[in-house]
Amino acid sequence: MTKNKLFLAILSLLAFFSLAMTQASVIDQAHIFNQATNNLVTQKNETYQKTKLKEKPIVNLVSVTSNRAFKQLKPRKNQIIIVTIHQQKNNVQILVGSKFKKVLPVTTTNNIIRYAGDDLRSKQNKTFNKGILKVFNACTTLIDQELNLPADKNTLSSEQLQRVNHPQSLNLVWALVVVLIVTFFFSWQKKRNKR
Repeated sequence: MTKNKLFLAILSLLAFFSLAMTQASVIDQAHIFNQATNNLVTQKNETYQKTKLKEKPIVNLVSVTSNRAFKQLKPRKNQIIIVTIHQQKNNVQILVGSKFKKVLPVTTTNNIIRYAGDDLRSKQNKTFNKGILKVFNACTTLIDQELNLPADKNTLSSEQLQRVNHPQSLNLVWALVVVLIVTFFFSWQKKRNKR
């Protein structure tokens, strides 16, 4: 009888410590992430934990209300932390662990935030969460590609990845179109005035 009680006590302690050691995928001190955002982040992290990778990626979503709390965040080697500093306006940062520095260097993380910038600047919570999901999906798409993991329904398309990787190239195309239209207009006006 005492062996059973001892076994149950040890089993209970192991269960408690394993639960205590698992980190929540979303930590929302500012209460700005909606349920759909929470669910997607949690599901993606569960998918990563089911892979056969030696070091499984962890992508966390964190909202903090002070710069002091932000400065205390340090990603682990295999971790990406998408942080929202919620004060007068939302400031989004991506902190990258050493394992993913090549996949998500500073220029790429800045491009990702720029890619979702219009939504992230919104004062409407639903639109802001849409921007957070764009950031999250861009990060996980690049991680999945690096680790040769299969695409899922939230993987960015090649066009979306192009906008993340080369945000200026789209502006260049539009600038060329405008220059061509203006040139055409002035040459047409010049020919018209000669008549």
